[in-house]
Amino acid sequence: MSLLTLPPQATEVGLAVDVAAFAMHAGELRVLLVQRGELPHAQTWALPGGFVQPGEELHEAALRELRTETSVSLEPRHLEQFFTFGEVGRDPRGRVVSVAHLAVLPHGTVEARAGGHTVGAEWLAAHTPPALAFDHQAILDRAIKRLQLRLDYANLALEFLPDTFTLPELQGVYEAIGHRELDKRNFRKRILAAGILTPCGERRSGVGRPAQLYRRAKGTRTAAL
Repeated sequence: MSLLTLPPQATEVGLAVDVAAFAMHAGELRVLLVQRGELPHAQTWALPGGFVQPGEELHEAALRELRTETSVSLEPRHLEQFFTFGEVGRDPRGRVVSVAHLAVLPHGTVEARAGGHTVGAEWLAAHTPPALAFDHQAILDRAIKRLQLRLDYANLALEFLPDTFTLPELQGVYEAIGHRELDKRNFRKRILAAGILTPCGERRSGVGRPAQLYRRAKGTRTAAL
């Protein structure tokens, strides 16, 4: 049998990507969702995604779908594949396997607008999203768990912040992703002992005592897969 010839019993499978894109907005973890403009699940919220084109790498497809469906042009600060979803019946159009990607967008409000086949695009609360199409709630749940895991060993929290930040702002990222409050003293001690930050020699004025500004320590990067 030729290596290019599929056996008679081979199943035709569609290959797709879905993107769980996160950012911090006003101290809250939000996920970028789109409102579908066509069947199936028309008018329902979903993660940006679609079918992979011939000759297209998976990360290229993820970026293309993110940009096309949300009109977000900024490059993600972090993008990774984190799981493959291929349950039978997950898509009413046929057998579709989706390679899910996790993305972190730059700090602050990144404008999103409907594009492609979508009729809406918004940053919504990641922990309390609206009802989602297909199995996208399961994808989102796993993406959040992946975020929480990567906080502890990959310095991923730093990707959610501007170049300089205070320790309370960094703690806010941990709390928003973990969906729980942390003890301020223990957090400060643990983070400073990790050696991933360096003081900027500047302070940010605000209510109360000006806060010390920090930045990522030289040579510190988000750990690879």
